[in-house]
Amino acid sequence: MTRNNHFSELNNNFENAVEVVIISPFISNSTNFFPFDKIKNLQKLTIVTTLKPNDLDQYTKVPFFKELFTKFETQNIELIILIENSLHGKIYISKYSDKSAKAIITSANFTNNGLRLNNEWGTTIEDIETINQIEIGIIGKVIHIPISKNQVDDFLKILQENPLPKVGNNLPNLNLSKNLVIKNNPFQIQNNATFWLKPIGVSNDLISIDRVFDEVDSDLHFSKLKPKGVKKNDILITYAVGHLNILSIYRVKSEIKNTEIENDRWPFYVIGENLTPFYGQNWSKQNITITNQKNEVLDKVLFDITPSGKNSFGSLMRGADKLKLTPEFGQYIVNKIIQIDSEIKNYG
Repeated sequence: MTRNNHFSELNNNFENAVEVVIISPFISNSTNFFPFDKIKNLQKLTIVTTLKPNDLDQYTKVPFFKELFTKFETQNIELIILIENSLHGKIYISKYSDKSAKAIITSANFTNNGLRLNNEWGTTIEDIETINQIEIGIIGKVIHIPISKNQVDDFLKILQENPLPKVGNNLPNLNLSKNLVIKNNPFQIQNNATFWLKPIGVSNDLISIDRVFDEVDSDLHFSKLKPKGVKKNDILITYAVGHLNILSIYRVKSEIKNTEIENDRWPFYVIGENLTPFYGQNWSKQNITITNQKNEVLDKVLFDITPSGKNSFGSLMRGADKLKLTPEFGQYIVNKIIQIDSEIKNYG
């Protein structure tokens, strides 16, 4: 579909929906441009958008959020507002009482210009499994809890205390995203997940400080011995051989595979989902090593770092391709890297 019918197509899709999901980096500055009142069966609206630091959008989106909360409060409609500052795509999902669904994947933002005036292009899909995968894939990347009505009120007060610059094109020195709260388990790490330290590189070919680890997925290789115990949904905390800097956090998303290459030094591997690509792009600036994290925990006598209680990385130093960690130490490192990843994403 083209610019001529984005607005009407959304109207048609939303009209009988019981649940609507709006995923758009840019949002109108007023609810008046779209007839929400005509969505007569609506029970739940989820919005995924951005709230970038030092951006003028903060001054328009927060009042928009306030309007929605006020409008839906009297109609008993659940409103969920999620902030994901790396969001770029635009998707509009409609779910119906008969369990069917439609999704418009498009270039058009949820603005008057995007839906009515700009030359935008998109397509509609109705396969429920594909739609669910898309929704879960996007919302699963949101690490902050939803913005509440009270938080919107707090944001409005902050905006009043920090009015827009009246002259020139100066951007506001304002960062509302720093007030967002990270979820207790933002990446939904499973209870039975095992945390592993995983070295990257070899002693005669160290990871250079200008190498980045920001790929969405990566093949993470092990030695000629099949990695016992590593399974789907486990967490691999990767670090560099030699200087020991933590490079990024990965979730195992495949079964153990084999390259089937004769005499391959590292034939076994898993596909890892990169949970912290922003950190992985900036790891060399952080000085987060497996050694200083171990010492930090042991100096405070917080908990053991290995299940054996030896609290040593000796096997890794002798060339092992992985080391099992206690859940406490694994989560300790993951939480720290996630926090840094979020700060880089939100603040640059």
